[in-house]
Amino acid sequence: MLQSTKINNGSDRIKIKNTIGLNYFKSSKPLFLFFYLFIFLIIMFCGILFKPYNANAKVYINIYQASTKKIRIAVPDFKNLTKYEQHSSIASKLAHVVRHDLSVIGYFHIINPLSYLENPQDAHLRASKIKYSDWTVLNTEYLINGSYKVKGGNITLKANLTSIYSQKLLFSEVLEGGLSKDRYLANKFADAILKFLTGKKGPFTTKVFFVGEKNNVKNVFEMDFGGHRVKRVTDNNSINIFPYPSPNGKKVAYISFKDGDPAVFIKNLVTDKTIKLDLPGPADFVSWSPNGQKLALALTPGHYNTQIYTINADGTDLRRLTDTFGINTSPSFSPNDNRIVFVSNRGGGPQIYVMNSNGSDVHMISFNGSYYNTSPAWSPDGKKIVFTSFINGALQVCIMNPDGSNERQLTDTPYGCHHPSWTRDSRIISFDTEFGGREEIYLMDTTASGIMLLMPHIFPEMQNYYNPAWTLKSIY
Repeated sequence: MLQSTKINNGSDRIKIKNTIGLNYFKSSKPLFLFFYLFIFLIIMFCGILFKPYNANAKVYINIYQASTKKIRIAVPDFKNLTKYEQHSSIASKLAHVVRHDLSVIGYFHIINPLSYLENPQDAHLRASKIKYSDWTVLNTEYLINGSYKVKGGNITLKANLTSIYSQKLLFSEVLEGGLSKDRYLANKFADAILKFLTGKKGPFTTKVFFVGEKNNVKNVFEMDFGGHRVKRVTDNNSINIFPYPSPNGKKVAYISFKDGDPAVFIKNLVTDKTIKLDLPGPADFVSWSPNGQKLALALTPGHYNTQIYTINADGTDLRRLTDTFGINTSPSFSPNDNRIVFVSNRGGGPQIYVMNSNGSDVHMISFNGSYYNTSPAWSPDGKKIVFTSFINGALQVCIMNPDGSNERQLTDTPYGCHHPSWTRDSRIISFDTEFGGREEIYLMDTTASGIMLLMPHIFPEMQNYYNPAWTLKSIY
């Protein structure tokens, strides 16, 4: 949860202005010089602490400052401007998507639509004509409203963000696309709203790859942020696990047992072609480098001692990075490609280690006292590493700085959490855990203010679904 600084077209901005009044002193020259030297040092010190305010900045919410107060946002149904009021069901659909998206972010509170006083189909959309008293009585801070029009199989969506405090329009966007893209357009606007308010685009137009299981058969699927538009990536009667999309979202690497020993496969989602990498042993894990040119692998040559390797995406230049007894696995690149975080039991139980991407400078970073730390993943902004740690009888999701400092436990469940992964904004973490005998995927932000189920909208085709991994690019 984050603290809001209300900044609305300059009227609500908090400005820091320091004035220093100097009296004329009649004193000796040394004392006079000493006084001005003292004042100069004070001014320099204040200049460090109070940097000039950027009046052009559009960061309205500090996403790095914790607070107990959530930002109250209202999102009424969108106004239907379609001729003869056709496609009226889209009005609530668009609003529902925006509400769902923003509710995942821990520093927003979406006001219950049942408490809204006005009929959205009769409401004024222009900031100068909004009836603000209907929103101030609900303690609303921001209002998201808009309209849509369907014509010739296409939809035009106009959406606004208005400050209730300053009674001014802050942000407006017009989006167009095929009628089948109505949900995606709402996701796109939610992305834009989040970027405007926080300076960082949301993850709502990205996709997540995951494993769906039925009758012990495990296949890879993909779906959008809300669990819609589910597509099958693999289709065989074997085990396909650990999907990891390329940075541009056009390919996905995964581990498959369909030919016997587990091997790395890469599927081109554009051409629908799949290749199998020629590797010297069974594969345990695979992940992409941020530039999309390499893969990090965990291989077990001769079925003895699992080691970390890198390989070019075309299958060339295989390089071994670790050479120790036991297991080294779950490699994840830092965003600048310079380092890799991974798991190793070289010291006994599994712990989190970091090394340079060429295998040098290996050092352990998990010092929380747990004998079992695993499944690390570097955040896209490079500031955090998420992992699971065995705490109080179950694996819990934790985050820490890349040097191992500032560790925080985010979950507390008796069932255990697995396979944590980041969305592109480094704010939301997905993981899978078991409730009611079923493995499911959940979302939470890094403040751990709430957990939301990510439910694929085609089931009960699957008994379990897990292993989430997100694209960094927006994909329809």
